[in-house]
Amino acid sequence: MSLLSPFKFYKYIYMIVLCITTITIGSLETTCPADFWSSQQQDYENHLDITQQPCDDFYEYACGNWRAPYQLRMLEAGDTLTAIKAANKHLLIQYFESYDGKEQNDTTKSIVNFYKSCLDNRTWKAKATAEQRIQYYVGILQSLTLEWPILKKDFANRNETFDWVRVAGEVRRFGVQAFIKVLVQPNWQLAQQLIFYMMPPNFEWLKLRRSDSTHNEESVFLYQRYIKLLMMDLGVKVRKANQIALEVIEFEKQLLSLVTNDQSMILREPQTLESLSRELPLIDFRKYFSSLLQDFELPPDWSQQILIVSDCLFLKKLANFLNQTNGDITGKYVLIQFLIHFEFHLHDEDTYTRQKMDCLQLVNDFLPDELSYLYLQLQYGNSEKFLRQSETHLKQIFQNLKNQFEKMLNSSVVFERDNQTRLLSLQKLQDMHLIIPKIEIGQPASDEEAAKLFPILSDNYDSNLINLWKLKIQRELSVYVERLTKKNLESFYLDVLKTFGYTYGPLDVNAYYRLKKNAIELPIGLLRAPLYDKCLKPAKLYGSFVYILAHELIHGFDYDGLNYDAAGLVANSWGVKAIIKYGVRSNCYLNERYKNDALTINENIADSEGLRLALETLLDHEMSSSFEVDDLKLFFLSFAQTWCGSSGVKTTNSIHAAHKERVNNVVGNFMEFSDIYKCRSGSRMHPEEKCRIW
Repeated sequence: MSLLSPFKFYKYIYMIVLCITTITIGSLETTCPADFWSSQQQDYENHLDITQQPCDDFYEYACGNWRAPYQLRMLEAGDTLTAIKAANKHLLIQYFESYDGKEQNDTTKSIVNFYKSCLDNRTWKAKATAEQRIQYYVGILQSLTLEWPILKKDFANRNETFDWVRVAGEVRRFGVQAFIKVLVQPNWQLAQQLIFYMMPPNFEWLKLRRSDSTHNEESVFLYQRYIKLLMMDLGVKVRKANQIALEVIEFEKQLLSLVTNDQSMILREPQTLESLSRELPLIDFRKYFSSLLQDFELPPDWSQQILIVSDCLFLKKLANFLNQTNGDITGKYVLIQFLIHFEFHLHDEDTYTRQKMDCLQLVNDFLPDELSYLYLQLQYGNSEKFLRQSETHLKQIFQNLKNQFEKMLNSSVVFERDNQTRLLSLQKLQDMHLIIPKIEIGQPASDEEAAKLFPILSDNYDSNLINLWKLKIQRELSVYVERLTKKNLESFYLDVLKTFGYTYGPLDVNAYYRLKKNAIELPIGLLRAPLYDKCLKPAKLYGSFVYILAHELIHGFDYDGLNYDAAGLVANSWGVKAIIKYGVRSNCYLNERYKNDALTINENIADSEGLRLALETLLDHEMSSSFEVDDLKLFFLSFAQTWCGSSGVKTTNSIHAAHKERVNNVVGNFMEFSDIYKCRSGSRMHPEEKCRIW
């Protein structure tokens, strides 16, 4: 099979990503190119496999000829969503590679510098040698304390102690989770309250996968080899480096054995730092947080205000274990965790394309707003204008969905004998909000403020990485510290609740319902064709993008969502009668059509009920004189082609069914589908039992 020519490739990119529109601000009036829809129609028709019968296997009919072009597959395009992500990657990488330095915007220059310094470093184009580079990290470590084993030659001989509590707090400022994983998050039970969670680390280097409960021979071998190479970069001889690696791994295995996997800790009431210190006096928590928060001005009573939920059993076992461990091994472990955190030399053997994607992902992770701003400039020419114009459209779509679902709740038999639960559900729906992308890159008042908020990044990758990690952690901690000094906490909590916890860049291509926010978050990377464009036919738009929004809305009313109220608090407020009726109607999603039914039930509910909501909203709000019967076919095709291709994720333990299964099971629940495609009763896409809750 021949590869696409450059001309055809860029034509493909144009077809799936570009729509040049002229929009009147404040209205939904849009002027689209005359050939826009014909090109879109040609695109989706090319994916069809007309040798397949839609009533036998609608997925194969809709997606049988779908395949991303080679250039996008090289950027990990496996299905529709990852193809969109790959197109976003391609746009940005092309810009970085052609950047001529003429751009005077400091933000753009900084992110280009970071990307290029990362790529130069990983492809051995950096001026510094490995020995010179690692000395930069050594300098940072020695600025925290001079008492480091390995770096201080006679440390072990002097049998010195290692102040692990203070140093763990210091390295946490750089994102390193040594001994204790410390996170700032909304309280699991009281979403309008920010707290610290203290729990065991992931030990992700010791284990092959983060989800694994223990290590195996392969993971230990790879980890040992990596530590050995790091020690040799520090000037340690080969045999000694191997000995240190074995020693540290054995120590970490003992740390892992302390983990209790106590999931109930997240349900505990938070306690003050002062209270935790009294409960576990073996750990000086005040010292830890003094180190962690040293960059901030704290109120005098800060130890009485900081709230913590902790895995007390693990912390108690950890304190006893470390108090019996010599400082030499404790210090070696923290030093190695620091170097590993910055993935020093970890990616040296990756392919060049892999290196480019990894470096771009780092920019996306550390500077999501800045990269989004650049992305929108490249994609649409004006970031602010695109977001301003899209906001009106998106809010209207979301309000239409809410209005339609309100009708469905009011007419549902689930609540026919439980009006109180109906009212609670209606309140939750009314309070649910859509978090639309906003890119705020403000102009700091002074150079000093600019240096704090956004460092001008250089061609030194290691310096950039250190600075960005510090910036990332400072931004997270500053929100919490601000809360300590706020008088109107209720207002502060509500503002923080809407924005805290997740930031997205153009490489994030999905939507997310957040239980504790009662909100749908919409990343910028999703707002592009073939999913979103104001020039798309309503049936096309509602079958894909609006379905995704409706899917997330329904998550607020699935088996997890039922346990949370309008404010995102754990409530368990549904009445028994409503729960029973909900269970009876949702039991259909556990029938033989669904594999791994118990595991995937929430996603199956969101898929089918979400598409139902999208369809009824389309019919009630978008019907016009131009609406044709074939638009219903387009609606279902658009839904199916949202899931063309393969995600590459094993579905055995996934909460999502495979793409083919989820498409065919969903359309099988719609009489509208059976009618429009004239499927005979009892055919695969027209089963006798059709699932519907609302």
